[in-house]
Amino acid sequence: MNLNPTDQDIVVNASGLREFSSQLYQEAGVPKVDADAVAQLQVDTDLRGIHSHGTRHLPGYVRGILSGNTNPTPNITIIRDNPAMARVDGDQGLGHVVGKFSMELAIEKAKIAGIGAVGACTTNHFGSASCHAMLALKHGMIGFSTSTSGPGVAPYGGKTRVVGNNPFSYAIPAKTESPLVIDMACGVSAWGRIGTMRLYGQKLGPGWVLDAEGKETDDPNQAHVLLPMGGTKGYSLALAVDALAGPLAGMFATVNKKGDLPPEKRGSGLFFYAINIDSFVPLEEFTAEIDREIHELQSSPPADGFDRVYYPGELEAMKQKKWSVDGIPLHRDHLKGLADLAKELGVPVFWKA
Repeated sequence: MNLNPTDQDIVVNASGLREFSSQLYQEAGVPKVDADAVAQLQVDTDLRGIHSHGTRHLPGYVRGILSGNTNPTPNITIIRDNPAMARVDGDQGLGHVVGKFSMELAIEKAKIAGIGAVGACTTNHFGSASCHAMLALKHGMIGFSTSTSGPGVAPYGGKTRVVGNNPFSYAIPAKTESPLVIDMACGVSAWGRIGTMRLYGQKLGPGWVLDAEGKETDDPNQAHVLLPMGGTKGYSLALAVDALAGPLAGMFATVNKKGDLPPEKRGSGLFFYAINIDSFVPLEEFTAEIDREIHELQSSPPADGFDRVYYPGELEAMKQKKWSVDGIPLHRDHLKGLADLAKELGVPVFWKA
């Protein structure tokens, strides 16, 4: 695994990127406390190497605010509530802001009830699913997060954009090792990853996408329809998690997002839950067993062409550790998008091209 920058990357300081990102949001009218929180989550995502869902999305989020489609100062309200669950209206706020509020509410409920679940409606794209699920880790909890998505994946046996490429994440604490973190979409790839491969001039793998004519292609510039991960399995999983973040949160199912939607059904639906491990078994016992599991995985013999076996979230943790010190390698076009927005808003950039 190569953690070093390519010749297309520029290395930037993580703390500088956080401050810069927060300033951009503040210039768009986001209160500092929320701007700092969103910047933290997005830069943490970049630190873990998930650049498709980190600050690359920032210009789009800010322009959504400037166009009036996203509310920079939402009145987030709890519209249904009981000891173990809640439903939240995000008032078309930034998805990171509504997501953080909702996940933290689920955590507070899990401290009392053992499990806390929160659905959120009328919000926006919330970045990487893992940045929200991982909020549960420092509380000794398992975190889960998922979101609706626009139609972009073919149903199994189909060739048009019908199903959402719904992301979901589990974050599971370990004792001395970095946590198990599963962060994936239900299509073969996230659309953002296809965008990353387009930036770097890379070809797609077989069975990833179809073009506008419904024919398979390896050209990311021709990608029009994603195929479901694992055939029927990814297709079925997308419908399951979509039911949580869509209808259960009070939104339409992704396949029903057609035409002019009523205001209360526009945007994204989100769903989160937190499981308080100590409510089931002692936290020390649980995390020690996860460590043992990790060690068994790491010591298992690698297949031909692999250096060793990694567990989910390990590579991302390695990047975060190294890049927190050395800086984050970001594609020059990624940074150009940020610089163009900064020029519009009058915010100076802090890196040298």
